[in-house]
Amino acid sequence: MSVKKIAILTSGGDCQGMNALINILVRVANERQIDVLGVMNGYKGLCQDDFIKLDNFVVENITSLGGTILKTSRYLDFKKDEVVKLGVKNLSKRKVDALIVIGGDGSFKGAMALSKFGVKIICIPATIDNDLRYTSRCLGFDTAVNNAVKYIENVEQTMEALNRGVVIEVMGRYCGDIALYCAVSTACDVIALPENPINQEELLDRVKYCIEVKKKIPVVVVAEKMFDVKEIAKILSEETNIEFKYSVVGYIQRGGSPSVADKALAMQFGVKAIELVENGIFGKALGFKDNKIFDLDLFDALNSDYNFNYELLNLFYLLNYKK
Repeated sequence: MSVKKIAILTSGGDCQGMNALINILVRVANERQIDVLGVMNGYKGLCQDDFIKLDNFVVENITSLGGTILKTSRYLDFKKDEVVKLGVKNLSKRKVDALIVIGGDGSFKGAMALSKFGVKIICIPATIDNDLRYTSRCLGFDTAVNNAVKYIENVEQTMEALNRGVVIEVMGRYCGDIALYCAVSTACDVIALPENPINQEELLDRVKYCIEVKKKIPVVVVAEKMFDVKEIAKILSEETNIEFKYSVVGYIQRGGSPSVADKALAMQFGVKAIELVENGIFGKALGFKDNKIFDLDLFDALNSDYNFNYELLNLFYLLNYKK
């Protein structure tokens, strides 16, 4: 069966590059004589039959915008079969032949639920957390790290001028990729992340080592959910007799224009997705590895092995801690 109409849905947390990806998907699909609908507000909009028509005019000049013009939401009711069936019904009513889902782990699980009821699915990884482990990079991750690095560098300069230490929390959910790449990019001294967790005593020991051996007031980067950074800064101040401040990078990581790397990745993902649609290949997740785009079964993507970059983490330890 030839595909005449597709729909695009962005779900979960927004990230830079989503709009760039929507732009590519629409342009390539229209060139191949495929009509495109946009689903507003993620799975919630799918169940509420909230669709808009997408064409080249609508997506013109959106590539450099952060966020997503389709909006997004976290819709917990989509875990219920009866709610999923409502989404299937709306796709059928709109005569949609295939759905392209852009998002992270939760979005992929929603796509899997739809596929079980016969919806033809292509998933594209887009999350700053970079926590879909089958792919080496998700859309939005590069920009988020660059945004966080700039923030940390600015804070570092002020702390150095005032002879203060600082504990900085970055996003990542349950994944330490942002923390790791921020730490190695900013010459930070101590890192705390879920892939190799440390307790409060170990963190204090590493801070003291930095002060006593490296003769440096440290910058500590902490992945979210690891510690209460306000409390840790207080404890470090008391234990070291050096004033420590704390800072939470927050949503600045998710906003703004996508980086060159993310724009290029969006283009690669978009072209590959439409190629699969044209060839009648569905139930797939796209990924990026060794500078190439690949696809694999959605089930395998959701159940892939952990692929955290421990080699890079070990290099950070080598440079910062005693052997």
